[in-house]
Amino acid sequence: MNPHDEAVAFRARFGVAASVVVRAPGRVNLVGDHTDYTGGLVLPIAIDKATHVLAAPSDEPRIRCHARLYDDTFDIPIDITTCGELSQWQRYVAGVAIVLRSQGVPLRGADLWIGGNLPAGAGLGSSAALEVGVALALLTISDATMPPETLAQLCKQAENEHADAPCGIMDQMICLCAKANHAMRLDCTSLAHQAVPINSPDVAFVVIDSGVRHSIAAGGYAERRRECERALETIARHRHGISSLAELNVADLPECATQLDDVLFHRVSHVVTENERVRTASDALEAGDAAGVGALMVESHASLRDEYEVSCTELDEIVDLAMSVPGVYGARMTGGGFGGCAIALVREEAVDDLLVRCASVRPGGVRPNAFVARAVDGVQVDSVG
Repeated sequence: MNPHDEAVAFRARFGVAASVVVRAPGRVNLVGDHTDYTGGLVLPIAIDKATHVLAAPSDEPRIRCHARLYDDTFDIPIDITTCGELSQWQRYVAGVAIVLRSQGVPLRGADLWIGGNLPAGAGLGSSAALEVGVALALLTISDATMPPETLAQLCKQAENEHADAPCGIMDQMICLCAKANHAMRLDCTSLAHQAVPINSPDVAFVVIDSGVRHSIAAGGYAERRRECERALETIARHRHGISSLAELNVADLPECATQLDDVLFHRVSHVVTENERVRTASDALEAGDAAGVGALMVESHASLRDEYEVSCTELDEIVDLAMSVPGVYGARMTGGGFGGCAIALVREEAVDDLLVRCASVRPGGVRPNAFVARAVDGVQVDSVG
């Protein structure tokens, strides 16, 4: 549904015209997965698929929300303090309202319509896009503002505490702070970030959706985070003062191997080497070294598959298929894993060949949906009328 049709649907549902349209983009991560919640480095781009949140103020003391994807409408009081019996997607909306009010934001009542073309559960940052879109819609109609870093932290808090999803902060930050034709190198401890230019003009990013859906509120993602926390506790008993796995480097891994069991060591090894891959990939991307970036993407996928164990058969097959196409520099799973999408860095003249190959296979019995993604600016807020 395009924005004009969404505006028409908004008026039909709520009886008033939308006054605010927020376009909150999804993301793919080029390198650096499962490093954000361990305080490390990531290298995502925002993509040209987005969640749209249309909003209008209401004189009633409630937020009324309709999500087109779920064909579901619900109301919550403006002074809500707990998510109670709300469904999972409703908790993302309510959680945002709760954390904004906890910061003293004088929220107005609102009607919200959630649409757009960003698929949910595909590992493309849809949860963060929803949170950021709702937050900025509510702030705008309440005549309130907030620095992007603060808003990113509050949206992460809403997801962690009210949707019970133990995400890191990468998705919220790239959604808010992305720059077109750039990736963003983000330190997830300090939130220091820099735009890294994509200096290879003859390359494209192809996203390949496996069709396998996941939820980071489910067990596998949370278990990996707990494993990292246990590993850090063990390492800290031997290395006083360490507060994050991001403080380790590759030279520390032999000592870590003597302190951890095999499973925890493999988790730490992935995190440490993945942080190093982000550093190297940032330099390669800026230098226009597409082959170098692609090689690091392949290394990253192998680490996520073998050491972190968050890939799946369908993603592995898609990555292998992509790498069999001449002109593909690199491919990897992207996002939390256990399904979702892969990302391929492709020479432009090879894009059509890759898309044709993707249309001819069915890993797990499902034909993957492949599309070209552009690196776009972060969230946009437009007033209507």
